[in-house]
Amino acid sequence: METRKIVVLVLVTALLLPSASSSNVEAEVSLVWEYTGYYDDEIEVGVEAVVEAYPGDTIGVTVIAEAKEDLNDVDMDIWIEGTKGEGNETWTSDKESVINEDLDDGDDVEEDFEFEVQETADPGMMVGHISCEWEVKIEFEVDTELYYEWVAHSFDVAFPMTYLLNKDYEDLQEDYTELQADYTEVVSERDKLKTDYTSLKSDYDSMQATYDSLKSKYDSLESDYKTLVSENDALQKKYNSLDSEHKSLQAEYDGLESEHEATVGELSNYTTYTYALAVATVIFVITTIIFAIRKPKTV
Repeated sequence: METRKIVVLVLVTALLLPSASSSNVEAEVSLVWEYTGYYDDEIEVGVEAVVEAYPGDTIGVTVIAEAKEDLNDVDMDIWIEGTKGEGNETWTSDKESVINEDLDDGDDVEEDFEFEVQETADPGMMVGHISCEWEVKIEFEVDTELYYEWVAHSFDVAFPMTYLLNKDYEDLQEDYTELQADYTEVVSERDKLKTDYTSLKSDYDSMQATYDSLKSKYDSLESDYKTLVSENDALQKKYNSLDSEHKSLQAEYDGLESEHEATVGELSNYTTYTYALAVATVIFVITTIIFAIRKPKTV
């Protein structure tokens, strides 16, 4: 029961660990656990395994054991455990036998195993589990007589072994990295556009001030223009009226000029006649005078 609590505690702790961010998992093998013994170093055990893996992977595990004394009936098993269904359930692999024999002092054992991780396993720390039983000879003295007996010892241990990576999380992490790069580029472009906007805004404000000044002048000129247009309309009406009177007077003038020319012609003729009559009269008078002067005297 105590061992079960240890396993559950390790699994819960593992689930709280952050997931790795690298999607390229290398089969890095490391010493993940070792046992130096609680019974006068009777046996030493070490476990090597890959540090990281994915659900569904087959992982290699190596168990190395060395007897420090003569041991009988050594029985050692190893298996792995994990959680699934977001920690609501546990899964357990088949037990693999590491040792099932007697060991003499100094004997060592190295066994390689492969465990298949369930596809439905939760990401997080996967637990290794080793149980071992053996008998060791204990000597004791009674009344100066030396006796011995075989005493059974054992251990049952769970330990953090291999971290299961979250592929979905890593894919999201890759997407996030790409989006972060895109975001950085967008921010850079935004800053550039902001600089351009500030420059254009300054130019716009300057042009707006110029426009406002020109608009004010335009409004003043437009007012003057409308006044001039109104005055021009009034003058145009006067002009049209005067032009009409001018045409009427021109017609009367043309008529009077025609009459004047006729009159001038008549007067010219009259003058000519008058001059001729005057000349004739003068000549007649002169002739009369001459003839009167030259008239012979009568006796």
